[in-house]
Formats: sequence, C-alpha cells, structure tokens
Amino acid sequence: MHQTERNTWLAKEILIHERALRRYLARFFRNMADIDDAVQETYARLLGLSESAFAAVRNWQAFLFTSARNVTLDRIRKSRVVSYDALAEIETLHVLDQQPSADEALNARQELALLAEAIANLPDRCREVLTLRKLYGLPQREIALRLGISESTVEKHVAYGVRLCAEQMFAQRSGQGTRLDSAPTTRRKGLFDERK
Repeated sequence: MHQTERNTWLAKEILIHERALRRYLARFFRNMADIDDAVQETYARLLGLSESAFAAVRNWQAFLFTSARNVTLDRIRKSRVVSYDALAEIETLHVLDQQPSADEALNARQELALLAEAIANLPDRCREVLTLRKLYGLPQREIALRLGISESTVEKHVAYGVRLCAEQMFAQRSGQGTRLDSAPTTRRKGLFDERK
C-alpha cells in the first residue's frame, strides 16, 4: 500500500475515532501529555503493520482500541510507579463491546414487530410493491415490469406504504393503537391509477 493510500485509510478508518480514543485513554492517564503520547504510539503501531497483518484486520475501530489498550498496558508496566488499581482495572475492561444491551435488543425486536404488523396491514398491491422495493431492493423499473404497472405507480405505492407504516408505528408508540384502516390518511383520487 502506497503512502497516499495509507494516509487516506488513516483519515477514513482511524482518525474519525480519535475523540472516543482520547476519552478511553483518559481513564488511565491523568496527564494530557501522556494521553497524547499513547495516541501517537497507537497510530505509529497501526502505520507500522505489515501488509499481511493490515489485510487481516476486519474491524478497524475494535483493532484501534485494542492497540490503544496494549499501548496503555505497556506504558503502565514500564512506568516506575505502578498503580495496582489502574492495572487491575485495565485488565478487566472490555475494549469494544458492539453488542446491543438487553433493552436495546428488546426495543429493536418490538420495533420490528410493529413494522411487520404495519406492512401486513397495507393494501395487497401496496404491500407487494413496498416489500419488493424496500426489503428485496429491486429497482423501480424491474418492479414495474414484473407487476405490469408504471414506474410512477411503483413510486406512489412505495411512498404511500411508507407513509401508512410510519403513521401506524407512530400511533402504536404514542399509545393510540390505531390500525391502518382507521388511521387518518388522505388519499387523492386516482393516486394509483394505472398509466403507462
């Protein structure tokens, strides 16, 4: 990898996490100069990776924080006065836990259930178009050809379906519990007229 590519990679994958990295390191160093040194040493280690090690990394954010943790451990071990509390605390830290908490996971499942119910309550054609477009990622043109409708009608079905789903989910969240058939929506005459 050329130096220009390495610099682009550094800016795109690593430097965007510097603020979080400094907060993380502030838990172990009281002096700002020590934090600066640890950040620079972490960056130096990352830039010094061999091509094979560089290619093996799949999650740069996790690798960055793991490297910073290792730099911190090395600096604590090498310092003349070692705080046993700091050393014990750093050994028990989980560097980066990307798993959602239990309440976040529950909330996500509930939101997904609400969305599934909202989609199930859509008119048949609208549900079919919305599912093909948003869940399967098919282009409007392909959906139009597959269903024998115009691209404009596909676009209108998607917009209408998204609006109805949003209205139902908002109503459910705010405790109104309304369903699509009783939700206040405005439907223009001829909204889904088949035109080619």
